[in-house]
Amino acid sequence: PPELTDKPNTVLKEFEVIGYESPDASGYAWPLGSFTYDVQDRTKSSLQDFEIPEKVVGQDVPKLAAVTLAIDSNWGTQVSCLYRFRVHGSEDDDDDEQ
Repeated sequence: PPELTDKPNTVLKEFEVIGYESPDASGYAWPLGSFTYDVQDRTKSSLQDFEIPEKVVGQDVPKLAAVTLAIDSNWGTQVSCLYRFRVHGSEDDDDDEQ
């Protein structure tokens, strides 16, 4: 929310999340989604969650080792400010059975 910064125009607005199976972010880039961070809605927390689909381009998303955040826009300035970007996931239980 705007009360957390004196420059709300620098907060990211539209962004994409891209995943890679390789830890060095090489190989196929899995397009995990395009999202909008809503800094103007005062009813929303500064911590916002964005769900990643289980299937991308008709395929199950594999276990990923690296994630890239691509900032497409902010709320009105030439620079963007990002305090924290968290990624949470879970281990696939099927791997333990093989």
